[in-house]
Amino acid sequence: MAPPRSRHTKSSSVTSSSSAADVANGIAATPGSKAVPSDTIKVTRPRRSSRSTLSPAGSPVVVIPRPPSRMELPSTTKSTVAQAKGFEPLKLAATVVLSTLLEAGLQTAASMVGVGDLGGVSRRPDTWTEVLGLLGWKLTKLGIYWVGDYDAYDVASLSLLLDTPPALMLGLFYQISPITLTSTTFSSMIANSLPYYFLRPLSPSHHPDSASKSSLRNRPILTDPYTTIATSLLAAAIFAVLLEASFATFLPTWLIVYFTGLRTLEPAHLGPAGLPTLLLALIPAGWACMEFLFAPSTAVAGVPASATTVAIKAPAFDPATATFREHVYHNAWGWYSARQKELIGRTALLTGLMFAETVLTLWGTVEGVEVEGALGYAGVWALGCVVTGAVLDWVGGPSD
Repeated sequence: MAPPRSRHTKSSSVTSSSSAADVANGIAATPGSKAVPSDTIKVTRPRRSSRSTLSPAGSPVVVIPRPPSRMELPSTTKSTVAQAKGFEPLKLAATVVLSTLLEAGLQTAASMVGVGDLGGVSRRPDTWTEVLGLLGWKLTKLGIYWVGDYDAYDVASLSLLLDTPPALMLGLFYQISPITLTSTTFSSMIANSLPYYFLRPLSPSHHPDSASKSSLRNRPILTDPYTTIATSLLAAAIFAVLLEASFATFLPTWLIVYFTGLRTLEPAHLGPAGLPTLLLALIPAGWACMEFLFAPSTAVAGVPASATTVAIKAPAFDPATATFREHVYHNAWGWYSARQKELIGRTALLTGLMFAETVLTLWGTVEGVEVEGALGYAGVWALGCVVTGAVLDWVGGPSD
């Protein structure tokens, strides 16, 4: 049998192994150093307490939730969005009903305020087709305003712009009093924009002073009163110059041939002397162009993505790898900035609505107006919208 191992045996082996390791590592013992007896060396390693992965009983449990992805929405947000979308048809129906009732009541009140000269040149719809056509056009306009996500300022500006061509025709050549025209135009603006004021929030571009910093771009431009005045006068001057140019060329003959019942043609033969009167009468329309075209397009690039959507940046156009369809899209539309796209869309909508509104109003409600005459007069205003949009694009170019 082997003799029992002493408790010092382990220490000796540790010492010898340490000495052998020092020699192998090139560590030589100094001559003056004293050897430590092996029986005095005691190697102790404190045992580290193991850490349990289980929490003791009664301790609180901390759960770290997984962060939602960018494309995933919380359930509360989804339900809120669904509720908001569910109320949209009801809001649109309420807008149509309120606007129709308000316009009927306000136009009746405006007829009492005026001198009653508008009734002498008005033509009443003779058939149900004409009545339903005019009513359908009004509903179409309100639907376009709603689908276009316009607020009360946009709707009021559009109403003023659409009422300006017929009102100017009635005031210049039918000698309708300014009080009557102002009351009817103001009634139409209130009837169309008031429901939007209560049922839809204002966009940041129409209240730049109180809008948050992150929701508005080019705030100094939108809050500068001199820029607002200059832009409004510029738009009014464009329409005035184009109208004066039409008076000097084809419009007098057009009026004689296709308009029956005109009371005077003198404003069409004033020449440059009539330009200040036109400019003064078109200042409200110039302000409406600034509110509907210039302000929203200048601020559109600063509007962030809503809480229910995730902004996805479109890939940059690469002509080397792009397809034919991508080339066509880029050359026709893709190279425009966000400001230009907004301005082009609003200008196109304003041009189409103003052309249709002028034709339907003059031909459908004014006695003795033929379709050709309404089309020619409306074409002048449509050209004015296009030129105004192009000039405002040039004015707002440095803001990109």
